[in-house]
Amino acid sequence: MNRVVTDIRKDTLVMDNLPAILKKVDQLEPIPTVIHKVLKLAGDPESSLKDLMDVVERDPAITANLLRMVNSAHMGLSVKIDSVRQAVSMLGLQEVVEMVLSQNFSTHLKRPQKGYGLAKGDLWRQSLAVAMVARTLASQRDLMSLPAIYTAALLKDIGKVILHEFVAEQHEAIQQRVSRDGMSFVEAENDVLGMDHATLGGIIARQWHFSPHMIYMIENHHLTNPASRSDPATATLYLADMAAMMMDTGIGIDRLAYHVYQDVFNDFFPDKQQLKGLMIRYKTIQREIRGFMEAA
Repeated sequence: MNRVVTDIRKDTLVMDNLPAILKKVDQLEPIPTVIHKVLKLAGDPESSLKDLMDVVERDPAITANLLRMVNSAHMGLSVKIDSVRQAVSMLGLQEVVEMVLSQNFSTHLKRPQKGYGLAKGDLWRQSLAVAMVARTLASQRDLMSLPAIYTAALLKDIGKVILHEFVAEQHEAIQQRVSRDGMSFVEAENDVLGMDHATLGGIIARQWHFSPHMIYMIENHHLTNPASRSDPATATLYLADMAAMMMDTGIGIDRLAYHVYQDVFNDFFPDKQQLKGLMIRYKTIQREIRGFMEAA
């Protein structure tokens, strides 16, 4: 009898939560058209450098933010940069694209996510770390879709921006499923709320009209779908996320409460020295993140 009552309460909670969650998705600000254009051009081998710079230069706000960051003390450049073209020539296209994307999404990611135990700036710091590690790993594997992987890594937890309020209300029930029942955090979210932050991230990515593969990476970044473990880009995103958690930016109540797929680790790091090399590289990434956040 108690089990039946519990199931009824759970179903009622899910029915109450889902409309409220999806309503908040509709209330999110749309992504500027220029960001879609930057992503499309950066990922198109047929596009020219001039095409991409022209798109960025047509947006005064993005250009101003980019030049402010490029000229910050963090970058340590000896000359003042006055144009997008000059920035690209000094830093390279990839770094400029990453600056544009990171700055644009920082508004959402900087906010506190109290349901996950994240103070102001914590989610952004963590997202930058995962994005930078993902870029490093993707480069090692010669994956071609670097801008898409970087962006998916940056936005992998965008669902938390909405779901944190609901997680806060059901914090005890979610934690109980993790500690008592051995669920991963994402499984516990689903069981209690009828929605998890990865799936919700995919819904937001669709709302923002991202590419199908980017949507797939975001909603499968915990590899709960077995098929996703065979997708190199999604597996790379998962590894970057787990590596960042293990090497210290994995803060919040869900830290390391996720399944470890050892076969995925073994496939990418057959030699333990490779993982050690990433840990050494991570110290540099931490400095980059601190400088980036100070400049932004």
